[in-house]
Amino acid sequence: MNRRAAHILLIDDDPAVLDMVHSALAHYGMEVHAYPDPAQALELMQNPAAPQFDLVISDINMEGLDGFDVIHKVKAMQPRLPVVLMTGQGSVDYAIRAMRMGASNLFMKPIAIRDLVQSVFHLVDLHREYRLADDGLRGLVNERRHFLFRSDELDVPSLVRHLTDRLVPMGFASMSNLDVIAMAFHEALVNAMEHGNLELDSTLKGDLLEQEDPYVRLRQKRMADPDYSGRLIEVRLAMDTERFELEISDEGKGFDASRMKPMSGDSDMAPHCGRGLPLIMLVMDEVHFNEKGNQIRLVLRRK
Repeated sequence: MNRRAAHILLIDDDPAVLDMVHSALAHYGMEVHAYPDPAQALELMQNPAAPQFDLVISDINMEGLDGFDVIHKVKAMQPRLPVVLMTGQGSVDYAIRAMRMGASNLFMKPIAIRDLVQSVFHLVDLHREYRLADDGLRGLVNERRHFLFRSDELDVPSLVRHLTDRLVPMGFASMSNLDVIAMAFHEALVNAMEHGNLELDSTLKGDLLEQEDPYVRLRQKRMADPDYSGRLIEVRLAMDTERFELEISDEGKGFDASRMKPMSGDSDMAPHCGRGLPLIMLVMDEVHFNEKGNQIRLVLRRK
């Protein structure tokens, strides 16, 4: 991942959270500009001498300006600058509101620091390397793509860029929600590789900054084992002028997809089944699983 000289604007009036996130990002070479006062942070953005920011991370529940005010003002100044929100309020209504305002991701407190840091890396790289398709692609009528990877050959960020490069020109996304769609694709691919083919359990995940991490250790072990790393991930994309379908299949044991129920506005966003699937189900117009539970089909309809 391209993490060089990334500038992150971090806003949270909780000193403990501010320090924890600051330390985690700085540990990986990020230049973090941390503020407990959102008004001061937004003043910095308007300063001509300020650095060019790659990402904004803001808590939602703050005195004075809240996180929704922050994202509104950030998008007014720099529409393409990604914003990640954090909150202790776990309802789906909060998530829907955040995403409609253009949030690239939403994290529940207490923060899963590993997931937050990895999301930051992904979004920074995505915005630095995205190249929007040429205007000529607006005349595209339909397209089919078929990818096949061994688990140890899959480059998830690169594939996500291929899977999203048509979304804006074809009218399935706008610059305000492209990030969150890309994140949903990213989560689906990681689920297929790590939880499907490598059969890793999310409960093994430890603190990202700890030297010993059972999840990472087992992942490395299984990536070195051909019985796991040689399993295939198949990705099929089908798109026409009205519908975008992405089908991702793995060779794992699958899971009981019947427990994935539709989410209502007051549903709990707590990670009882991991944070990936709830995010995917919020973002996509349709989500379907095969009977075995080792294939997911994601659908977007032209807006």
